[in-house]
Amino acid sequence: MADYPKEVEAFHKAMNRLVAVGEVTTGLKELDSLPTNTYSLPGEFGDLPHALLRRTKGGLKHEVWANTEFELSRDKEGWLTLEFLAWWVRDLSRSGDQIQLRPMALPPKAYEVQFGRTLKFIMEHFVICSGEDFDAALETMQDRADSLNENLDDYAEILGDLVRPRKGKRSK
Repeated sequence: MADYPKEVEAFHKAMNRLVAVGEVTTGLKELDSLPTNTYSLPGEFGDLPHALLRRTKGGLKHEVWANTEFELSRDKEGWLTLEFLAWWVRDLSRSGDQIQLRPMALPPKAYEVQFGRTLKFIMEHFVICSGEDFDAALETMQDRADSLNENLDDYAEILGDLVRPRKGKRSK
């Protein structure tokens, strides 16, 4: 398990309150430093938000992409969790936050059949960071953790067994 800054850990803990969420990981890339010819490369570049980057001809100046990857259980709980997270991301985006949620999968067959085993989701947080630090991105991750926790608490009655109670509520 990777060591993450406390703000990222807070977001992972909020995501893990949803019982259908599997392992959650978050990476960080400076988008304005990636040349457009890297968009078609495999490996670490294969999961980039290609359409968005091609439309803007690259990342904005000082733009950081925090990419939170997660899998969901392949059952009713996973489907309902996806619906909740899709709403939550849409609601944040409608209010002006630079966030989106998209699926990602590998080819149906590589060395062996992968079909049905590689679907995951990427929650993408786009943040403009000034200078050499990522403080704005970390602050965004904490804000997202707080928002998700508040929405999970607000809708706990409707979500029922899909959500775990919050441990150690953060003081504001």
